[in-house]
Amino acid sequence: MMRCYVSGAILFCMCLEALRLTHVLTTNALFYIPGPSGYGDGGGGPSDEQLERSLRLQNSFVGETPSCRWDTSSSFFKRLALVEDELPVYRGELFLEYHRAVHTTQSEFKYNLRACERALQTSEALRVISGNFEPLKVSESWERYLFALFHDATPGSSIHSVYQELNAELSSLAERQLALAIEEWSQSSSEVDDSTTTSYTIINQLAWERFDVVELPTDAQLENDLFQGQIQLIEGKAYALVKLKGLSASPLSDQTIDTSTEMKATPNSLSNGIVNAEFDEYGQLCSMSIHGEHMLLSKDKVSSFSIHDDNPEAYDAWDMDHHIIWMQQNAIKEPVVLRVVACGPVVSILRSDPIQIGINGSSMVIEYRLYAKQDSLQVSCSVDWKETHKTLRYQVQTDYRGDVARFGAPFNFVDRSQIPQTHKEEGQWEVPASRWASILNGNGDGLSIITQSKYGFRAKMGTLSFSLLRSSTWPDPIADKGKHIIQFAIAKHQNNFQHLDDGNIMIPTAAKADELFTKPLVLTTNNLTSLPQPYIQFEELGSAVPSWVMPSMSEDHWGKSFCIRLHEVAGANTNVSFSLPHDGKVVRKVETVNFNEKILSKLESSDDERQETSLMYNVSVGAYKIVTIRVSYK
Repeated sequence: MMRCYVSGAILFCMCLEALRLTHVLTTNALFYIPGPSGYGDGGGGPSDEQLERSLRLQNSFVGETPSCRWDTSSSFFKRLALVEDELPVYRGELFLEYHRAVHTTQSEFKYNLRACERALQTSEALRVISGNFEPLKVSESWERYLFALFHDATPGSSIHSVYQELNAELSSLAERQLALAIEEWSQSSSEVDDSTTTSYTIINQLAWERFDVVELPTDAQLENDLFQGQIQLIEGKAYALVKLKGLSASPLSDQTIDTSTEMKATPNSLSNGIVNAEFDEYGQLCSMSIHGEHMLLSKDKVSSFSIHDDNPEAYDAWDMDHHIIWMQQNAIKEPVVLRVVACGPVVSILRSDPIQIGINGSSMVIEYRLYAKQDSLQVSCSVDWKETHKTLRYQVQTDYRGDVARFGAPFNFVDRSQIPQTHKEEGQWEVPASRWASILNGNGDGLSIITQSKYGFRAKMGTLSFSLLRSSTWPDPIADKGKHIIQFAIAKHQNNFQHLDDGNIMIPTAAKADELFTKPLVLTTNNLTSLPQPYIQFEELGSAVPSWVMPSMSEDHWGKSFCIRLHEVAGANTNVSFSLPHDGKVVRKVETVNFNEKILSKLESSDDERQETSLMYNVSVGAYKIVTIRVSYK
């Protein structure tokens, strides 16, 4: 969904554009310029002053001014459609210079919003994995989530009571939907016998194969026969490395991965054989390599947390003035000691003691983690934020100085210039991104920051940064005050899925944004004797990320079909191949459909030696395209 806000300045520009168009077009069409009516963001209808102005402008003044009358937006676009072939086309991004702070303000709400979205996606995936293709009840799930997207809630510019109510509701909705999905799973996904054996099942709700680290149930930690792999105890909790097929359920007892990777940790370094990271005396990242490739971190300036004065001239919760970027100071002013909390076969951890930041008693604990078989450095910040009119940011100085940087979007990405050239580029000094951004050199190599639920980024002249917290005082006087746990990761930018010779898997940055913060589920099931086999397995994905799996919403396919949505995330044509096991399942048809699930094309299985056990399919995904695959069963 895209919202358009029309201001007086924009309306003036539209009038000028209309005058220019009269010289471009060859028709005698009369041009209409739409203008907004009503007072305030909350609506309320036109004011008396606006009504009076419209009456006075009904007639043109001596033929030199436009005439004005009331009409509807649908009528305007119908008239415009008559001359659409003669209108100039603007290609590029429309960017509103105000409203930069809305990417960051009200951090807790943005966290709960993303957590709720993730819980609903997990609930839908669990239904598909178990073979329950009935959609969620929209009125009890997605409608409540979508309600929270209204203006001004999501931008962070509502009053305090709005966030009190919505934070509680979103958190409750996420917990309720996930609990319901797990309950449905335990009732419908397995056959049972009369024994009293307790079984543990690991669920991968994402559609691609992955390595990950899971926390084991407390009662499973002490029984060696329940898990054959390596376990690492950290602060009373047990963690294990697992390898999971996409959209699958597998017994915990089947996991026998030998990490065989030498994990190393010292107070100023971490290594898992894939990622090597070094830290300076202030506890900040100063050097990093991934898969043997040195990340081009600047030798002159290390990565750092910074605090900025943030008292905008206007629109306190909405905007941040440009000068705050230059009016910054290091948040960490004294040397920091990083302690080795863990170093084992599964995870290595460095953690600081509380660090005093700001001027009002704020504090922060930094934690760095490296997991076995994974190629990103994970960072966690526990912040007790007490500042007023300040912004806390994190930045990585690099030598990746290509023309553009890449910013994640809900369905793809946006490339923006990282070189300040015109007022347009300068106006984009902080921009929105959906959980990830990458700073690149000329050939597409670069470094990525992937966040759990942060959206305000900046990438200029080799520096990639994003906003963690800010503390506006109007209309919410205590916005972002309190305790926060902020998670993000630093990784090499990647465009495609790639299986390496050593068995490791490299995934696109856009997929990593889901994988890092959507942990596999470990479920307890009594008397379990069998598990459902995956309904779909992707053999090749290229640069297409299967970002969503859900039961079909079409009435004609209710309870019989599921959909997977593929997003091409590298700006290149790619091919996808997948298999549908038909052992006991009869596939009726496989189709590509649009968002409304109207058929676009039918897919036929290809000839393959595995035809007896599975059906193979291929589909092409064009650059920047979204393709939805629907699989139906008899």
